[in-house]
Amino acid sequence: MGLYHRLDLRSRITLAAGNVCLFTGVMVALLATDFARRHGAIFNGLVLGLPSLAIALNFHAMRSAGCGNKGQV
Repeated sequence: MGLYHRLDLRSRITLAAGNVCLFTGVMVALLATDFARRHGAIFNGLVLGLPSLAIALNFHAMRSAGCGNKGQV
């Protein structure tokens, strides 16, 4: 079984939210060129903020699920 099947419901939801933030951040960076010209500060905030939030959410999901070796070698 994969890692996704070992996660509890709360961790799955957090992981899904992180992946949505990552996808949205990448799509904003690729498709919102007209918006970037008009609203540069908001565009930069979205392009930098959404992937950062995705990293934090994915890290939190893995950390709260308890996946890993827990310090055992």
